[in-house]
Amino acid sequence: MEEKELIKSCIKGNKQSFEQLISSIQPLVFNLSLRFLWNRMDAEDATQEILIKIITNLSKFDGRSKFNTWIYRISTNYLINLKKTNLEKTALSFDSFSNELNSIKEPISYDFPDKNLLEKEMKTGCTLAMLQCLNRDLRIAFILGSILKIKSNVACEITETSPENFRKRLEKSRKLIRAFLNANCGIYKPSNNCRCNKRIKPAIACGRIVKNKLNFVGNIEIYNDEMEELNSMTGIYKNHGTFKSKSDFLEQLNRLLMTKKIINHE
Repeated sequence: MEEKELIKSCIKGNKQSFEQLISSIQPLVFNLSLRFLWNRMDAEDATQEILIKIITNLSKFDGRSKFNTWIYRISTNYLINLKKTNLEKTALSFDSFSNELNSIKEPISYDFPDKNLLEKEMKTGCTLAMLQCLNRDLRIAFILGSILKIKSNVACEITETSPENFRKRLEKSRKLIRAFLNANCGIYKPSNNCRCNKRIKPAIACGRIVKNKLNFVGNIEIYNDEMEELNSMTGIYKNHGTFKSKSDFLEQLNRLLMTKKIINHE
């Protein structure tokens, strides 16, 4: 079924069309939410709320923009206006983050069988945590422009700003991330001391990594190592892959929307 017909069918309350639509847009919404919020549980909660907003406002989609653009606009508006997360309440900054990375004078390598998995967890969590050092406008600009590679003429529509303002936000966010990586990250700049493998043990000790409850890996499609540009800011973020949620959004939304009589029971 084509996109326009699928949307019309959803508006009429068809359950099968609803399930097809949710299955197609849920990964997009979840990946944006997780990158923006860092915490998996927060991202899953946000994803459910955003999907409800999308489904209940489908009749307002007028087709003047691409459907994915409309999805991103609803998602971005929700995330930008969300109350402060626990991580944001810590007032994480590039300076405080840098001080934390440099506080471990003699990091110890982690050499157990799960080291590759935990190193990926460490790296993904660290690079996404960097985004939390940006204010929300800069953070969403970086995610849309640098990670998702959305062009400024579309991203400005998503963020409801001018192309010029979006480009300024994107350039500022890139400048801040690049400066932090250049000063701290051993992947980005080999002469830097910080290595993901050497930070695994401290992360486990302080509870930032919980072996049986990983926040990122184990639920992502890993890109081949060859795709990662070790000295490239874009390459570092590109190598995350696609995040997958543990939650069954479809089942949850089915129950909720059927009780509100938004979809048919057939």
